[in-house]
Amino acid sequence: MTVNKDPFVRTKNKDGLPDVFKGLVQAGSVDSIHIGAICAYNKTAGYWVEVSAVNDFIYALAIAKEEQKAADSARFIDFYSLHPDDEFEFAIDAARALALGDRFILTVSNAQLLTYSAVATPVARNVDYGHYPHETDTTIRNRSSAVVSFMPNVSAWGLLINGCGLGQPKYIAVAAALTLYPEMSGLEMFNSAEAIHILPVAGTAPAGCHFTAHVGHASNHGFEVGAGSAMYIEGAKQTDNKNVTMNAIGDSLKVVADPNHDWIGVGSVTSAADATGCIDIEG
Repeated sequence: MTVNKDPFVRTKNKDGLPDVFKGLVQAGSVDSIHIGAICAYNKTAGYWVEVSAVNDFIYALAIAKEEQKAADSARFIDFYSLHPDDEFEFAIDAARALALGDRFILTVSNAQLLTYSAVATPVARNVDYGHYPHETDTTIRNRSSAVVSFMPNVSAWGLLINGCGLGQPKYIAVAAALTLYPEMSGLEMFNSAEAIHILPVAGTAPAGCHFTAHVGHASNHGFEVGAGSAMYIEGAKQTDNKNVTMNAIGDSLKVVADPNHDWIGVGSVTSAADATGCIDIEG
């Protein structure tokens, strides 16, 4: 359950102030937000909302610096942008002997809890060593919370303000509809079910924007990348309403936006008619 608790600890910024910006939120009666909640920018609605799933990391993240109460109207509130110099303390899913650099992901349905993962794409890393032993002892004390710095490739600072996170790799298993946006550039998708569609990129993608689809689940159709009217494979424009299809586990295709906002496909693929139950990225 989310509570009002500001997690800001310190900043390495020379002026001692964390990086903060104004973000638009819905009326509190529609979606209330607590101080200290990790939030994601909902591109479809155009508002910042508390995270609700592990895969929210593919969008820009920020931390609410003030509360949006049930009686409040839609407005702009302060958010921590998650600058790499800013450090925050969050409870973790299980107490552990935290080592410097330990990585954490979001926690389903809990916007103020981080989950340790040795293998998943991290949203934050442990930066604290105050619990390390002194002198000759080598036993690191357990901690139930971690002081972390958030990764630029998932933060509002990195994706929306500074832009340094654009194109950085992020990995996700896809089993439901997903709309791609330019600030999700670098996303690598593995299908974890047969009936999947990745919707077209919304808006005009800037040159260099790129996505990669990997076949990680056996199916009759595998992944499909929709040709649309501006998809080029090996220099040739694809036929309208035709797709590029990968059927074997291990196949992959990367699509990159060129300066004309067309999509260039890179990879070993086979052209095929459109089919249902597949992943489509359309130009």
